[in-house]
Amino acid sequence: MNEYINNQIVIFKTFLIFSLSCLILLLVVMNTTSQKYRINEITNNIDLSSNLQSLNNLYGKSIWYIDENSFEQIYTDNPVIKKLTITKNLPNKLVVSSELYQQLVTIDDNRSSLKNMQILYENNYVVKTEGEENNLPVLVITNGPVEEGFRGELISFFKTLDKYKYIKNELKIQFDGNQFVAFYYLGRYELGPAIDLGRKGSILGTYLEENFCSGTVRFINSETTVENCT
Repeated sequence: MNEYINNQIVIFKTFLIFSLSCLILLLVVMNTTSQKYRINEITNNIDLSSNLQSLNNLYGKSIWYIDENSFEQIYTDNPVIKKLTITKNLPNKLVVSSELYQQLVTIDDNRSSLKNMQILYENNYVVKTEGEENNLPVLVITNGPVEEGFRGELISFFKTLDKYKYIKNELKIQFDGNQFVAFYYLGRYELGPAIDLGRKGSILGTYLEENFCSGTVRFINSETTVENCT
């Protein structure tokens, strides 16, 4: 008798687990296929100049299936986007916020008669611009060619300068194909060739932050300078 009861209990538990599993599966299927949970509103803070066609393609899709992989094409289409953050407001609204790569410098390349101005981003991406960008240093290239890895040196240089307090749009730099010369208020800083610019940026940042030099500072190497300041 006890064995019969135990068997009935096992059968009942098995049936209960099966029924519960079917119910959960049914609810999942209903939610993922329901029109109620299909995206019909997307809000974002992404720059209007960005290519958002792939974002528009998410309309009508189940909100349950949206994850980081859904935004791969946006990253491909928009190299300036560093990170996207997605918030799902059930049942059908998607909120997308973006973090952009940092703009480092406006590059004014005067090596040809054609106007060529670009903004360099921290991820080594460049985009054309019509004029100097507000709140960015300016680098004017008067001669060349520039060596391979030139932009990498620039990125290291300006990312290092970011550790110091200075007014960015007051920093003007010239490069003649061999030497960098930086100008900041009444100071002239002869940085030398495009070598070890990250380490030179650390020294230059100290000068810019203190802004005490009205004259010339010449870099002997990436660690040593000679001052002629008044």
